[in-house]
Amino acid sequence: MATATWCEKIPARCIGEEPPPCQAACPLDIPVREKLARLQAGDWSGALTAVLSRCPFPGILGRICHRPCEAACTRAPVDAAVAIAALKRSLADREPKAALAAPFGTPRPEPMAVVGGGPAGLMAACELARLGYPVTLFEAADALGGALRLYLPAFRLPREVLDREVGLLARLGVEVRLRTRLGRDVHLEDLRRDFAAVFLALGAHKSLPLRAPGAELPGVMDGLSFLKAFNAGRPPAVVGKRVAVIGGGNVAVDAARVARRGGAQDVLLFYRRTRELMPALPGEVEEARAEGVRFHFLTMPVRLLGETCVQGLALQKTELGEPDPDGRLCPLPLPDSHFTVDVDLVIPALGQTADFSCFGEVPAVEDGAIYRLEADPLTLQTRIPGVFAGGDLVTGPGVAVEAFAAGRRAAFAIHHFLTGEGPPFALPPPGPRATSLIVDTAGLRPTPRTAMPTLAPAARLDSPGAEVEPGLTPAQAALEAGRCLLCVCSRCVSNCTYLQAVVDDFPATEQGLVRRLADLSPEEPPLLPYLCHLCGLCQAVCPQDLYAGGACLEVRQSLVDQGRGPLPRHRGIRNFVRWGTSPTFTLAAPDPATGTAQRVFFPGCSLPGHHPHLVQAAYGYLRSRLPGAGIVLNCCGAPSHFLGERRVFQQVLDGLRRELEHLGAGEIVAACTHCLQIFQEFLPDLPARSLYEMLLEVGPPLPGPAGGGRVFNVHDACGARRMPPVQEAVRRLLLNAGHRLEEMPHHRERTICCGAGGMAPAVDPSLAARMTAFRLSEANHDLVTYCASCRAMFARAGRRSVHVLALLFNPRWPEAAGTRPAGSLRRWWRRWRLKRNLQARRG
Repeated sequence: MATATWCEKIPARCIGEEPPPCQAACPLDIPVREKLARLQAGDWSGALTAVLSRCPFPGILGRICHRPCEAACTRAPVDAAVAIAALKRSLADREPKAALAAPFGTPRPEPMAVVGGGPAGLMAACELARLGYPVTLFEAADALGGALRLYLPAFRLPREVLDREVGLLARLGVEVRLRTRLGRDVHLEDLRRDFAAVFLALGAHKSLPLRAPGAELPGVMDGLSFLKAFNAGRPPAVVGKRVAVIGGGNVAVDAARVARRGGAQDVLLFYRRTRELMPALPGEVEEARAEGVRFHFLTMPVRLLGETCVQGLALQKTELGEPDPDGRLCPLPLPDSHFTVDVDLVIPALGQTADFSCFGEVPAVEDGAIYRLEADPLTLQTRIPGVFAGGDLVTGPGVAVEAFAAGRRAAFAIHHFLTGEGPPFALPPPGPRATSLIVDTAGLRPTPRTAMPTLAPAARLDSPGAEVEPGLTPAQAALEAGRCLLCVCSRCVSNCTYLQAVVDDFPATEQGLVRRLADLSPEEPPLLPYLCHLCGLCQAVCPQDLYAGGACLEVRQSLVDQGRGPLPRHRGIRNFVRWGTSPTFTLAAPDPATGTAQRVFFPGCSLPGHHPHLVQAAYGYLRSRLPGAGIVLNCCGAPSHFLGERRVFQQVLDGLRRELEHLGAGEIVAACTHCLQIFQEFLPDLPARSLYEMLLEVGPPLPGPAGGGRVFNVHDACGARRMPPVQEAVRRLLLNAGHRLEEMPHHRERTICCGAGGMAPAVDPSLAARMTAFRLSEANHDLVTYCASCRAMFARAGRRSVHVLALLFNPRWPEAAGTRPAGSLRRWWRRWRLKRNLQARRG
């Protein structure tokens, strides 16, 4: 089985484009990170566009959502979650007409029927219309909104906001038929006949009964009916009364708050579990407390008291027992804990179920069961051909955002059902999902969440319909958006000037690079893959061990196979290999003293050209400690390898193998870590090790020359990135020579390229210079390195730097540290002179 290439592995395994935790928790898959990134950039319109791509009702959802995104927010464990919902609302309030500009799809002939004008139906009708279908929406009430209009009080969802955003359907051309009830005014068989598909979104509008003696007494009104009457302008008379609300959900809390606004003298809310297990939104509970609602937890009703009407309530304390099938702890009555309270009105809010009377004979619900219509969880198809269903009708009573998500899924499922386009399984599931994104919060400083302004409790009671939360000001919204971490895994990009320059996606990832590499134009010079330094830092910082440079190298190799690479700009590098492997500059010689070569010293290409005297000094020291040490002056072929010239590279390797075998070398001692990397990867049967490990072993370490005791920043060569023993040996040699070391933030396996890697300077010197500047930005002292090319790059940039061998063998290294590197011709001359000098010793 063929090994996957980097161009295959990166798209398959890169987590950089995984959704952030907030988006993964959102049933609608709203791109929260993109929204907040645009907000941070001051692009309010762009931020709203990101929201509208998934949710055309941002003003509604920004006010009433239960905010699973905030529960998943990366900041939540550190200080407090970002106010994602409040920011969504701010966007909608700032540009209230933006949602009405929704684009139309290509008109399609198949008519669609949506039954139910609540969240699921509204969303399905909207998305189907945006796909180009003619949609007819049937609603039993006299206005659209479903539970949003019937039960949510205006102080939580102002009716002008609801009306404004529901108005999108008219803009999209949806035909709305109000006061049309399924089973009474229209029948399912008729809809199936007249429409290509039917989506049922009937909601859950039937309250579950209170099962307690006396529940039939006058003065008992279920929560849905109580809220519906209040919202319709016919509030029940509660002035001066004591009201008891039974339940722990949002309906119960809303009913209690409405009762306070209606003038109730005292409002008591009884819940049989603890505050922590209460399903109502925590913020709504706290607002209810502020408005004077008194909460009694671990308390359950036993019976209602009164002869002709409710006059009191008998209750009993509870304790929590074992979990029920849903995982919630069951409340158990505590013996001898009964008590009574005087009340004038009891509002049970114990949950609700769908009303199936529109389908004909249905079972009674006196037993408190919640009934659901069966539908496929993926496609939302029912057993009736062409009929789909979603929202509370299918799941039981839920939250608005999940109903909206079901409507969106239904629209795409229907579209797929009719056309085969856009499979519904490509949509996110209607609930939380896993994300592989890794976000590092180490060192994150706590920043307080921007508090949402609220209306004073007394003013709320004086103006029952006034919205409690007026919203964030633009300045507050901008401040809060700034708290977002924009959770991404762009470790590769943040550590690489090449990726920063060529990947302009958000989030920026290696996947973006691979997409660009796949889209190289055959009409233009393929510069992109040749700009990478192939240094490996992206792989070192990647939690998935992915290597963008590997993808670039694969594309370089492919370009060579196509005859499109290397580029004309690489002529000098190709000549460098051709000349560096020619007899003029190469040498393969045994130890002149013994005539043997049990091991050979391989200084590489750069060191002989830049520092031939250091080559001779190091070789002489090896021979003095390890008789029988030969030397090979040659190129390892790395430049050809980096250019993607596999044939040329193999020819160089084959020539080296012949030379080494002719000498009888049992070990290679490499001064260049790139050479060492090449030997270990492509000639694994020939033992190879680093000169610096060898120098440390054969000691005692050389005495430090004059000028010892200086402080250096150590720059690790890219070739040594995966060679901890080499990194350690260099540091030990420096310490033993009496110097002190200060590590830069990027060091050892996370070292930064000097800017010379991957032959990149030949294609774009300015981009390579950015990498050099990135490396030097972390240095506070003179640099010491063990790569001659790295030292040359730093010296050309005007930074004092020295090769580690100079500290060991050159007493005048302080003077050498400030010298600029020699030019190309002088380096070739030095290589030729080095060969001649070594040959003279043999003679």
